[in-house]
Amino acid sequence: MSFKNKQELDIALKIACVKKDFRLKKAAKAYNINVFSDHFNLIRDLVPQVATHLERVGFHRWSRAFFPKNRYNIMTTNIAESVNSMFLDERECPITALFDAINRRFAEKFHERRMKFINAPTIFVPSIEKDIAKNINLGNKLLVHQTANYKYIVTSHDEVATVDLLVKFCTCKVFDIDKVPCPHAMTALRCQYGDDYGRRIYEYSSSYYKVEVYVIAYVKEIKPARLEEGPKKTKGIGESFSTKKNKCSLCKRIGHKRTTCSERNVA
Repeated sequence: MSFKNKQELDIALKIACVKKDFRLKKAAKAYNINVFSDHFNLIRDLVPQVATHLERVGFHRWSRAFFPKNRYNIMTTNIAESVNSMFLDERECPITALFDAINRRFAEKFHERRMKFINAPTIFVPSIEKDIAKNINLGNKLLVHQTANYKYIVTSHDEVATVDLLVKFCTCKVFDIDKVPCPHAMTALRCQYGDDYGRRIYEYSSSYYKVEVYVIAYVKEIKPARLEEGPKKTKGIGESFSTKKNKCSLCKRIGHKRTTCSERNVA
């Protein structure tokens, strides 16, 4: 079944989002294909035409599990819409005022984010530190079995995952995509390094999460645009303006124009 217009598609997508416990959002954000399939099959049962449309669009365009590269948690590449939402009121202003507002807003954001973590006491930004603490707590409840050096089988009540610390891989795909050890990897790290594993967590995480790297991203200062100077209308004391002298197109002499040239009526 196809949709007659975009409005019908939007309504169907909203139904798929709201019902079945936001299955469309969960399918889009699923890390591995098995979890994605569980959510997507429920969408197919609920709204078959939505499932057909999403298949036609291509899973790689909207599903994290199928993205050919790593998008972290950014589910859209349309940055224009994100910027537009920041300037809803300013968009009604003249173009010069709009550019001033954009410059001012980004200058404020850069300064705000730079100063937010410049004296942070943690190694990683707070949001990632929270994720690490949560994953450590979840990992403490899992069972682990070493199969080879740096390779482990981790078991929970509903899942069995394989972890390879050398290549920073876990079959749940969270470790691979987020670049922070998942609960399975936390369990493997604890088994591999013992009491020293807390320090090792940062070695197995992306350096992009470091506070110092975050601050560097916003270290560039955005300065206000200079006002364009118009022509001066009044002279200062002892100041003179350069003037353009007229040149006659008939006699080629300077100081008058063709209309006042003495040679104009000469036979």
